[in-house]
Amino acid sequence: MALVDQQRPVLPVPYAMDSPDRVRKERYFDPDFFQMEVDLLWPRVWQMACRLEEIPAANDFVEYEFLDQSIMVLRTADLGVRAFQNACRHRGVRVVQGRGTCPGGFTCPFHGWCYGLDGRNTHVPAAKTFSEHNLQPDDINLIPVRCEVWGGCAWINLDDDAPPLRQCVEPAASTLDAWKVESLRTERWFACRLPVN
Repeated sequence: MALVDQQRPVLPVPYAMDSPDRVRKERYFDPDFFQMEVDLLWPRVWQMACRLEEIPAANDFVEYEFLDQSIMVLRTADLGVRAFQNACRHRGVRVVQGRGTCPGGFTCPFHGWCYGLDGRNTHVPAAKTFSEHNLQPDDINLIPVRCEVWGGCAWINLDDDAPPLRQCVEPAASTLDAWKVESLRTERWFACRLPVN
């Protein structure tokens, strides 16, 4: 089995799976395999960022973290869902932490740069101290992240060229649609840290 990337040579996959129902244990703890996942997998796949019940009302947000990434997922005024990289465009400080509601936008806790719920920068303190070319909207607005909704969840993908979510999760999506997974609700969260990838 080999991974194919248009910009990288074909690489053999370590700890290849000989059977579709048996995963080699090394995939769970080998640091080199983990690094391959960091480089080749996680930035390119759809990830469930939150349950929609975590952001039920307009202007609700939740932070989704994976590896060294922080993504802000929020409900829009029309109850749609959007996502942005959770990093101020000035110094990269996280704009939000955890979850909450923000009716008027977001303010970076470091230098006070402000952002609307649409990700646009709404205020740069002491803007006159910056050269005009450093205040172009594409350089100061929050960076959007692909976000789609399915199964009662918000999903994100850092790869703008990835196929749509539904295409990636078929045929499981059609099977689960019959179970109306979007109507399920979380009863309990459980988390623990394990010494694995």
